[in-house]
Amino acid sequence: MAFEFFPRRKTVWALYGLFACLVPGALAAAAGVPSVESLTRSADFIFLGSVIQAGAANLSIVEPSSRTAIARVEEVLHAGRALDDFTGREVTVLLRAPLVAGDRRVFFTQVQFLGESLGVREIGRARGTATEIAAAVRGARERVLEQGLAARLAAADLVISGRVLETRAIGGVEPQAVSEHDPLWREALLEVDAVFKGKAGERTVSFLYPSSLDVFWASVPKPQVGQKGTWLLHLRPAEEGAAVYAALEPSDLLTAAEAKAAAGRSKP
Repeated sequence: MAFEFFPRRKTVWALYGLFACLVPGALAAAAGVPSVESLTRSADFIFLGSVIQAGAANLSIVEPSSRTAIARVEEVLHAGRALDDFTGREVTVLLRAPLVAGDRRVFFTQVQFLGESLGVREIGRARGTATEIAAAVRGARERVLEQGLAARLAAADLVISGRVLETRAIGGVEPQAVSEHDPLWREALLEVDAVFKGKAGERTVSFLYPSSLDVFWASVPKPQVGQKGTWLLHLRPAEEGAAVYAALEPSDLLTAAEAKAAAGRSKP
């Protein structure tokens, strides 16, 4: 049998294709270009947008310079829970490097100012077209949300959906603040629709929630009568008797997308 010193042509082209795919990513990593995944995990406001005016700002607190720009938000790819929907609005971006009017890209940012407009600081730039990067961000966000939701579900003692029937003072006595960050606990009664984790022995479940608007507790969800949702509840020691369920974190009320994912996880 003749020995082929050179690989067959098909193998050569396969290796060439693999090399062509891997080298750009390796070169980007070597050059210190951050990945879309790492930028997505670090940013708290990601949007697809275009520079409307370079060297400008629409926040009085920001001094315009070559490192500032006003950008119009075309699509919000990720935003923190506390932010309004800024789609179609103009925001001030503190840039890592100058841009010119008309530049269209995905901006990875962290919120710096919230006044007459939104001011954000750019934390990095990814390689690729705006369309390619936006698609990559959507994929990365799905992975981040899935991992985060899994951890939150694991930490909860009871995951339950239903409708709020009543909110009431504990023992009929409205709470009074005894310290600066007192949570001012109240009780909510939930009519059970489905249980995704834990056990609910009755058709209703009660849980405590902090009614305080102090900065320490303000972002924790406050149940409203008639509200439907899926809650992550945690057991906490009671002053007297058995432990009780409570909503303790801002993320203890799931979004519609999270609730759908939680329901899917509970299926055998």
